[in-house]
Amino acid sequence: MAEDLILDRYRPIEEAGAGGYGTVVVAWDTRIKRRVAIKQMLIDPDLIPAPAAGDTYEAGDIPGLEEARTAALLVDTNIVGVLDFEIQENIAYLIMEYVDGCTLTQLLRNYPNQITLDIVAAVFSSVAHALQVAHENQVLHLDIKPDNVLISRKGEVKVTDFGLSKLSSIDGFDRAAGGTIGYMPLEQMRLQPLDARCDEWALAALTYEMIAGKNPLMAPDLKAAQRAIEQAELVLPHLCMEGLDEQADDVLFYALDPEREERYETVEDFAEELQPFLGNPKTGKRQLARLVGAATDDAVASEAIEPFEADEDRPLPDIVGYLSRAWSAVCNGMLAAVALSCLQPWVGTMQSVQFWGLLAVAVAVSIAAPHAGALLSIALFSIALVVQGAYAAGAVLLVAGALWWFFIGRFGREGANAAVSVVPLGAVGLGAVAPVLAGCFLRTKDAVVTAALSALLSLELSGFGASSLASWDFWSL
Repeated sequence: MAEDLILDRYRPIEEAGAGGYGTVVVAWDTRIKRRVAIKQMLIDPDLIPAPAAGDTYEAGDIPGLEEARTAALLVDTNIVGVLDFEIQENIAYLIMEYVDGCTLTQLLRNYPNQITLDIVAAVFSSVAHALQVAHENQVLHLDIKPDNVLISRKGEVKVTDFGLSKLSSIDGFDRAAGGTIGYMPLEQMRLQPLDARCDEWALAALTYEMIAGKNPLMAPDLKAAQRAIEQAELVLPHLCMEGLDEQADDVLFYALDPEREERYETVEDFAEELQPFLGNPKTGKRQLARLVGAATDDAVASEAIEPFEADEDRPLPDIVGYLSRAWSAVCNGMLAAVALSCLQPWVGTMQSVQFWGLLAVAVAVSIAAPHAGALLSIALFSIALVVQGAYAAGAVLLVAGALWWFFIGRFGREGANAAVSVVPLGAVGLGAVAPVLAGCFLRTKDAVVTAALSALLSLELSGFGASSLASWDFWSL
């Protein structure tokens, strides 16, 4: 009967969830014959005056309604589609695509020991992609959190509530611009103008929670939440999940910086930096499908799911990482050899054990942490120039190298290797290729700065018998 239908069209099947925003009901669309999810939000008359008798709410009356309509235009496999939006009396109805599965919150709560680096990769890449699509269409999410990440029985990850944060804030709960404590940065709490870096911070907080098993930035109110962010003492992520490269720590902390000007400019930049340190998204999708199948089957307990093997179905794990570290050893080893050869009165000749011992240390550091190896080799070469009387050249390279490392080099292997690749390439006359590598692996701004450092390094290496800035004579040492 019509009175049993929502909006005279949707037949309720079951309640899927409830919270400060209202309730979500799974319903049957009697016209198109498919399941939909309907979010029902009560409009508080104390916050939004009811329209005059005989009138209805207009778009401008409801905070966030225009954002909701804009978000409805977003079409992507990682975004829950918004099918319709209607207001009847004092209830706002959001009609959405139905996702047969569960939320990320449920997985983190029920299967904490089964969250692998592959699963983190699958969720992170999907949410990051969804945010990129939204931002390209001038839509901010402003409420990224595990509750708003849905995972289907096929392991597909979808983000819901795009552009609806202002709309959902009409419930009067302790929110700022519709966000949720623990997943919103300082600028959102302070009601400052927001941009894509707000969603980036939330994605970093969500990712940290998947890795560490908890969100240390949760707080009872906004004031405590601000203190939690400003005084945060976070456990290093690589200590929380086996197999996570320690270089991921800096990337996550960079995106979680309290000052948004210090974060990555875009979610795309953040994803490009972090993704190489995570697992295999395809493997993670298969693992998610198994977990969601268990989570949606009441007969399966969490203990019945065996922990996933770390290398399950993963082809040649981290082969790129091994090659990157090997290239770092070559680049920094050659630069360190040049530097040590200029310091022979102090470190011994190339035939001495002391010389080769120090060189071995430089190579070992480069393999363990390429960014640290780059800083060490550049510093050694700068000191060598000063010792040889090239005071200005050494000082300029030391300062430039330190600044480059602090702002760019320390955040990943690619940036570190791109700067020092000119050393082995220049030795065979291919120094001009180094800026190309920087452009391939780094975002534009960082690539330009890294290429400039390469040019400076090439210029100073050219003093070792080179005929052009594209090469130098390593064999004359």
